[in-house]
Amino acid sequence: MKRIKVFLLIAMGLLLISSADVFAQGRFGKDSADCVSNLNFYRDFYRSNNMADAANYWKKALELCPPTASQNLFIHGKKIANYLIENAATEEEKIKMINVLLELNETRAQYYPKSALTAKEDKIRDLMRFFDQDQSKSKEIYEYIKLYTQEYGTSSDLTFLVNGMIKASEAYNNNELSSDDVMEAYTMFNGVMEQKKAATQDTTINEKEKMLQNAFIKSGVANCDNLIKVFTPRYEDAKNDATALRAIASLLNSNECVDSDLFSKVISQLYSLQHDPQTAYDLYNFYTKKGDNTTAFKYLEEAARVASGIVKGTYLYEIATIHYKNRSFGQAANIARQAAELNPNYAGKAYMLIGNIWAGAGCGGNEMNKRAKFWVATDYMMKAKAADSNLAAEADKNIGRYRSYFPTAADAFMYDLTDGKAYTVSCGGMTATTTVRTNK
Repeated sequence: MKRIKVFLLIAMGLLLISSADVFAQGRFGKDSADCVSNLNFYRDFYRSNNMADAANYWKKALELCPPTASQNLFIHGKKIANYLIENAATEEEKIKMINVLLELNETRAQYYPKSALTAKEDKIRDLMRFFDQDQSKSKEIYEYIKLYTQEYGTSSDLTFLVNGMIKASEAYNNNELSSDDVMEAYTMFNGVMEQKKAATQDTTINEKEKMLQNAFIKSGVANCDNLIKVFTPRYEDAKNDATALRAIASLLNSNECVDSDLFSKVISQLYSLQHDPQTAYDLYNFYTKKGDNTTAFKYLEEAARVASGIVKGTYLYEIATIHYKNRSFGQAANIARQAAELNPNYAGKAYMLIGNIWAGAGCGGNEMNKRAKFWVATDYMMKAKAADSNLAAEADKNIGRYRSYFPTAADAFMYDLTDGKAYTVSCGGMTATTTVRTNK
């Protein structure tokens, strides 16, 4: 009985050893010894930056080892492959190694899912690096970026989406894609950008959107007639898809189709789905071009109400200019100040507007009170050019004009006022403290 137990223990031990050997063989393939040997040799040369010798053993390891043997076969392999591409003796050899490099990315993505996004983005970079000027590859690159975008959505690198649009446009001009294909490409790429912007509130995406639109426009597909022809039948299917509606509205807007019935339908439907600032602003533009200023202003105020940050500041500046034109000076000045606080890029313009408001205000009271508004106007012109140097020439011109209305020192003295003294002036529902200035 004792001997049977010993035999069973020995048998189990041999079975475990055999299983371990099979497992190891599975990882490194049927030629496991040669696989491991070549892996070790190429790594030694790779670590010493000897790419020429590393390449020989790496190629052998790539041939003998299964993809799961080591991810470094693909990570290190990119550097080795690039070395071989740069030092290829013939064009044929170079093309062959470029294809190997592209395949490395694909194989890595397939067998190492956690690195799939990195590997596929590396492939796009390699495609753009080697074939950007080769328009016979445009459709192939576009198709790959299309699949990448469909798989990763808002995790996609937005630069690649722009590249995809450029390649789709090139393929269209090569008669490899239809106008519908290009439209669909733009809708998909722009939709991802819109979703990412909505999720992150990242205003830097606006620049990528402009680049995407420019690439689309250059295709020649994006003219008003084509857009209306393609998107009118699709409108019904997109009625409850805010992202698709936004893409259509953006296209129509950028191609001067805002007076079309389709644009009216799209933005009205979009506004019913989501009261976002951009849609309200689009409706403002639409009704302005229709000449319905009352309705237009209502939507501009709504856009400012629901917006935030610098976008809100931009809309408030427009509201302030409208109040100014309507001679609602108090409201205009108050709103312009808010615009300057929210959007530094508009601060100079806002201060100049307030200066013009004060200069045009009707102030009652004594002679000094009537002239004091030009001191305030000068203050704001000084602030305008300090905030925006591009406004300096116009601000200085206005200051020169206002100076002609300053009282003489003798006239000011009659009111117990001298240069540099603080003075508070109120008119048109506005109040400001300024500094006395006189003409000598």
